Amino acid sequence: MHFASITTLVTLLASTGLAAPAIESRGEHTARIQLANDNSGANANVVIPVDGVKRSVQELWGNTVVSKNGLVFASSAQLTAFEQTTVCTITEDPSIDVTLTAEKTWVSFGGVTDLCAAWVVCECEGM
Repeated sequence: MHFASITTLVTLLASTGLAAPAIESRGEHTARIQLANDNSGANANVVIPVDGVKRSVQELWGNTVVSKNGLVFASSAQLTAFEQTTVCTITEDPSIDVTLTAEKTWVSFGGVTDLCAAWVVCECEGM
């Protein structure tokens, strides 16, 4: 019975995304950003390397609950796990240009917004 409980717990953690992502286990600097959709109530966390590389929001969140038919829609973003020097920006020309830091961990997009053409970059302050 005890073995079955442990197996069930491990399976649950892995399937719900609570298990540590592989990139974190390699000791790389990462940040976790949550996109939330106030209309649907959905939110999804994604771990992003803090390396200054521009990444597509569509590729990062396109297979999560904040996407609909593969398109990403969110009303806010929150930096939920990070180091004090982490700076993450979400941009989409010309309408979205937000920055998340240790001092400003949450931002509203002013309503549910299509983020399919947006990009996210996380880096250490001063890079």
